[in-house]
Amino acid sequence: MKVIQWNKNEIAIERVVVNDISEILSKLEDNMQIANVACWEQLAFATILALKSAERKTNKAKTVRGEILIRLVGTLQIHEAIRKAGVKEGENFIVAFGENASNHLREFIQKNNLKTVPIEDCSKDKAKSLMELSAIVDVL
Repeated sequence: MKVIQWNKNEIAIERVVVNDISEILSKLEDNMQIANVACWEQLAFATILALKSAERKTNKAKTVRGEILIRLVGTLQIHEAIRKAGVKEGENFIVAFGENASNHLREFIQKNNLKTVPIEDCSKDKAKSLMELSAIVDVL
């Protein structure tokens, strides 16, 4: 699990295997998002930008979860964001944000019997290009 301190909160990310998409989506909590992306760094950056935009009331999506998705793919179209970065069968990243997010995420994974997969860092160049994609939403 990767854990980042942001303000007074945590952003916790784990890589999990999803077998039943509708089941995991029905159990996902308001302070969590699950996405099929290349790098955990990409999800962390998109989550920070989504939380910042919600604080400033400059978010483009109605929810932080939606804001994370549109930032992952650099679009304002939620349907496109779901198609490109939404959960898929197989390996996905799940993020929890807020107070004690790491404990909360561990409990969620355990409660839902999700299999975790080791997380590897992306190359700096790949992570940078994916983060640029997340930041472009601010100028759209």
